[in-house]
Amino acid sequence: MAFFEYSAQISAPARAKRTRKLILLGASGSIGSSTLSILPESGIELVAVSVHGKADRLAEIISKFPTIRYAAITDPEMAQGLARLSASFPSVQFFSGSSGLVELVRLGAQAGADTVLTAVMGSAGIAPTLEAIQIGLKIALANKETLVTAGPVIENALALSRACIVPVDSEHNALFQLLLGVEPEHLRRAILTASGGPFLSKSRADVEKVSRDEVLNHPTWSMGPKITVDSAGLINKGLEIIEAHHLFGIPYSQLDVLIHPVSHVHAMVETPDGYRMMASRPTMVFPIAHALYYPDPVPELGIATRPESWPPLEFRTVDTEQFPGFCLCMEAARAGGTAPAVLNASNEVAAGLFLSGLIQFTAIPHLIELALDRIPVQKGTETGLYLEADARARALTSEMAREL
Repeated sequence: MAFFEYSAQISAPARAKRTRKLILLGASGSIGSSTLSILPESGIELVAVSVHGKADRLAEIISKFPTIRYAAITDPEMAQGLARLSASFPSVQFFSGSSGLVELVRLGAQAGADTVLTAVMGSAGIAPTLEAIQIGLKIALANKETLVTAGPVIENALALSRACIVPVDSEHNALFQLLLGVEPEHLRRAILTASGGPFLSKSRADVEKVSRDEVLNHPTWSMGPKITVDSAGLINKGLEIIEAHHLFGIPYSQLDVLIHPVSHVHAMVETPDGYRMMASRPTMVFPIAHALYYPDPVPELGIATRPESWPPLEFRTVDTEQFPGFCLCMEAARAGGTAPAVLNASNEVAAGLFLSGLIQFTAIPHLIELALDRIPVQKGTETGLYLEADARARALTSEMAREL
């Protein structure tokens, strides 16, 4: 079920309401930390929370938000910290591993939570998102891998549910708002912007032997290592195009990316008569707040800027020779089925190998291309089909990397 098919219902009170009680998955990351910063003034009650492996950080969060009843550490190797946490916070029920995320959604909903904000990394977001859809919660989605890996599964589940998704990623949240005022037949092009990363002015040959530090030196954003690697090769933007396709039901022929080095405008919509609308909110606080308050307006957060203070707005097309990873994303998108799952899983493994110093940066798209060539595309709406493709791509990429 794509955005345009349920846009009228998603904005109806029965489908989406302002968040009152929240389940926050991935609280120790940048999105999670920003979410926690706005909760005290929002009147939103935090019911359940997860972190990946930071037991001390989880303890800090529980101390600050005494309304928390359920908590989880998803890294199994850090589960030993749960005994100490249980002793310190006897009123909180603790879980471990990725299955703990599903338990948080289920029990949090039973405790009255109406929204789950999913900010975990990777395919770990699929199972809790499906649980939230089955229950009928509002899902503030900041985990692009859920839709990239299992888009057909999520669409099929939404078609049978009262749930709704409001995107948190800045580009998709901006596009979400712009599309509310555009009928499908009046859309020529939906555009996401990309900074171009640290190698925008370098040739492909110049990028052959860039260092880890050079890749992680993003010119405009401070992000986690993996997403920064993705951004340097524009793979992150390719993944976002796949996510936008599933979120909004827009054909790939009408989705585009423009390089926008100052990262001020996040999305644009173009109509057949040449009219263009753009959304500009160069901060992650607003899209988080928008998803939580939706369909109510966001209160003044003191982050708005006047147009006369904006930097010069430059846009340029993507150089496909310079960013082969982006081209692979588009190929996987057009292939459909399990191809995006293979793409995403192979990229996660390859990016991790690069960050560990085991392969060069330019080996990332090379490994992805090999994985896409060697794993046949399958289509369907069974979750296992996509998880199997994910697992197969991870194993194959690791094996191929050893042969480089």
